Amino acid sequence: MTEKPVAFLSLVKFLESEVGHKRQYDLLEPFPLVAKGGKPSIIAIQNAGKIIANHAGLGHLTFIISVTKQEPSKAAHIELQHNSPEVFVELSEDICRYAPAVLAVLCHEISHKFLHVHGLRYGSMPIEQEFLTDVAAIYLGMGKIMLNGCQCQSTYTQKKYRETVTTTHTLQTGYISRECFAFVYRLICHMRSIPQATAFRGLSDPARKALSACEHEFSNWFRPECTTPEGWNNLAEGLRSTLQERQVWMAKRDWTLRKIEAEIASLSATVRESHKPLDLAEKRIAGFCQSNGTSHIRYLQSLELRELTLEAIETNRKMSSSVLNNWQIVKNIEKYIPFASDSSISQVICCPIDRTPLRVPNGKNRLLVTCATCGYKFIVSTAVVEKEHVAWWRRWIKK
Repeated sequence: MTEKPVAFLSLVKFLESEVGHKRQYDLLEPFPLVAKGGKPSIIAIQNAGKIIANHAGLGHLTFIISVTKQEPSKAAHIELQHNSPEVFVELSEDICRYAPAVLAVLCHEISHKFLHVHGLRYGSMPIEQEFLTDVAAIYLGMGKIMLNGCQCQSTYTQKKYRETVTTTHTLQTGYISRECFAFVYRLICHMRSIPQATAFRGLSDPARKALSACEHEFSNWFRPECTTPEGWNNLAEGLRSTLQERQVWMAKRDWTLRKIEAEIASLSATVRESHKPLDLAEKRIAGFCQSNGTSHIRYLQSLELRELTLEAIETNRKMSSSVLNNWQIVKNIEKYIPFASDSSISQVICCPIDRTPLRVPNGKNRLLVTCATCGYKFIVSTAVVEKEHVAWWRRWIKK
């Protein structure tokens, strides 16, 4: 079944919440529809409509059924706008070739009236209401008739140019597949504790096969313990235990992330601190370039500038070395981060000294940036993809 079972579960739950307290709906056993000349008579169809309406609790209404030509994709039409005791239903001539299809379509249309009488709507689109109608027909106890008539086939042979040609015609009624009909029918039978033998009785061979396939595919939906208070408690405890197992797994990851975040925060603080000697050296260089003095003074200043700058670089190197051992952690994480192109033309960075946000252009390997607040000049790489990273990533994805 391609449709999600939970969607049909929601429809059944909706019906049970709205009308489940009003009455219990027993299964309506399939009954014959007398046919003459290969098609059911209008009297037989009218009587069938009466049987179905009585079963659905609509015996106070008179369903007047006729057979007319409908659009190719339309099996029937029911008049719902008037609140008179007479309800007009028109069946397509095409479906009258199959008695099971006639019964299924009558169940669908009378279920439309049931929903209308009780003011029940589901969703905002017409197709959603049609899905609800199909489910309602099964909910009202007409699941066997819907299963038998939702898909009908006829096969005939004829000779053409000395060859025998076999043609199979399939008629689909309803808005959901036979597999979905089987699932909803089995779900409701299990909900109402209907014995399996009773649920299978009266079904056609294709319907029985669909129901058996549903039993196999969704066996965990139809366990006896799911219908008892003890079973509900065990289910809740089991699900809670499963959730806790996942929470334990997530707690370990959270612990790891907290350790990594703390380590990265420490590394970030150390790296920012190591920028300060470089900032001071840059300011000394700027002051040296702007200063005046005799040649002797300039000579002494140049020596002092060189030694202090080299000392600042050495200080930076020593501060940076303190993070080298832990820096490998960051590099290992970086290896597994895919580098993708960034369509933006700029990005925001922060000044290492005072954390002033600065907007800089993308795609620059060595961009000299000056902080607008503290004046610190530093180099930033904003290249979208580094060549070595691209090469490594391409090698990795080929493994």
